[in-house]
Amino acid sequence: MEPRGIPFKQTATHATAAVATQAAVVGYSHAITGVTVSSDKAGAIGIIKDGTTVIYQFQVGAGVHSIVFPTPLTGTRGALVSVEIDGTSACKANMVGFSYGNNNR
Repeated sequence: MEPRGIPFKQTATHATAAVATQAAVVGYSHAITGVTVSSDKAGAIGIIKDGTTVIYQFQVGAGVHSIVFPTPLTGTRGALVSVEIDGTSACKANMVGFSYGNNNR
């Protein structure tokens, strides 16, 4: 198994839009291996971004939704990655993965 780099986990809670972000680091890329989101809004939409570019989106509806990526979603080197979910009065966004630089991949 190849080295995975430095693990990260991010979480966010908000009433109408929760955004969990792994901040940009010069010389590093972030790879998302899983997300879990929850919302109280029927028709809630989850969005995963590489910087400001949407790279994956999914409909959640009211409730909890988890996705594991066997092949990680990888962001651009030096850019942040994020997962966001909308809600009406309660939503949560969680993201796990790893960061790697020139020596890790």
